[in-house]
Amino acid sequence: MKKIILTSMALVQSVIILAQEHIQFQKVTFTQAKELAKKENKLIFLDGFTSWCAPCKWMESNVFSQPEIAAYFNSTFINTKFDCEVGEGIAIAKHYQISSYPTYLFLDGQGTLIYRTHSRMEADLFLKQAKQANDPNYQIPNLRRQYAQGMRESNFLLRYIKVMEQTDGKAADAAKKALDSVATDDFLRSPNGWETIKMMARSLEDRYGKFFTSNKAYFKSIAVPAEFANKERQLLQYAMYGYIRDNKAEEFKAGVAYFEGLDDAQQKVEAALYKVEWVAAHGTENEFVAITDDLRKGLLKDEDERLSFIARRNANTKGTPANSVILKQCYVLAKQAAELNSASYSNQGTLADICIALKKKKEAIQAAEAARGLAELETSKIIKLADATLARAKSL
Repeated sequence: MKKIILTSMALVQSVIILAQEHIQFQKVTFTQAKELAKKENKLIFLDGFTSWCAPCKWMESNVFSQPEIAAYFNSTFINTKFDCEVGEGIAIAKHYQISSYPTYLFLDGQGTLIYRTHSRMEADLFLKQAKQANDPNYQIPNLRRQYAQGMRESNFLLRYIKVMEQTDGKAADAAKKALDSVATDDFLRSPNGWETIKMMARSLEDRYGKFFTSNKAYFKSIAVPAEFANKERQLLQYAMYGYIRDNKAEEFKAGVAYFEGLDDAQQKVEAALYKVEWVAAHGTENEFVAITDDLRKGLLKDEDERLSFIARRNANTKGTPANSVILKQCYVLAKQAAELNSASYSNQGTLADICIALKKKKEAIQAAEAARGLAELETSKIIKLADATLARAKSL
């Protein structure tokens, strides 16, 4: 009997420990949650999820179960979760305009939105978001009030934009224009300036991209290395198409060398695709065939989506078809892509279009029928496109 009692006590203790190491969601209605929030003077944490949402399940298993997360949420919030496609969750999703999952709301006892965030994230970022929800400097009603009262200081605007980007896109865009007019060089050359550069720099030609380029040494000294590299790569990726368009050979070669030099297989693939774009724009037919043959036999031999993309982009089957040499090479690429992955609507549709352009009726119908079958899993618009492609194939 004593052993049974001790075993039972151990099991209860284990359950308690496990409960302490996971966010404890209360099984209450939304109205009851608001009453609890008023009574305990806490915010409501509301997890808006769906049964099919993979990131929701990932967060449940990998973040909500972290001891530090559980301790903070269980002591700080009234924790609730609602399936946004079932019961009361449907009305909640409509009221708070939840359209992506997971979405996390922090609400007061009146149901007023205090803070909002979304998506899968690592535990440290999730905890940071939760702490910001409890910080008056980041709470939506306070930020809106200060903005309406005319606050336009750079650090405030940066904070306002970051919060509003997850809440009110139009408000965030208006604030970005305001920030453009007040962000001095001294502000940009600061930790918060780096946050602004990360958010606002879109190309090497805009103000923020130029400032980043001119002050790389400084930003590299203060930035998280991965974030610095990501912004540098992002700006150059955008610039590469400009170099191709404007026939800037030296700048293009330097860009290719940068991407090829990265210790990242996918970036080497990107470099190869840039070279294809360059040859397509400025090279000869034979050069296009040579470079794409090398890629389909080497770096891209297993990359069906990339091969199909090159074929689709260069065949121009929706407008004026490419010349016969280019078109035949696009057929080779598209056929290889479809053989690698026959269950891809895009692969089959691309092959069908190119076969139609080449008057390969039998193969065109075969690929178009495969695409039409796969289109059943897509949107009604895609189904109509697949029907049209099949009709064109049969009319050859």
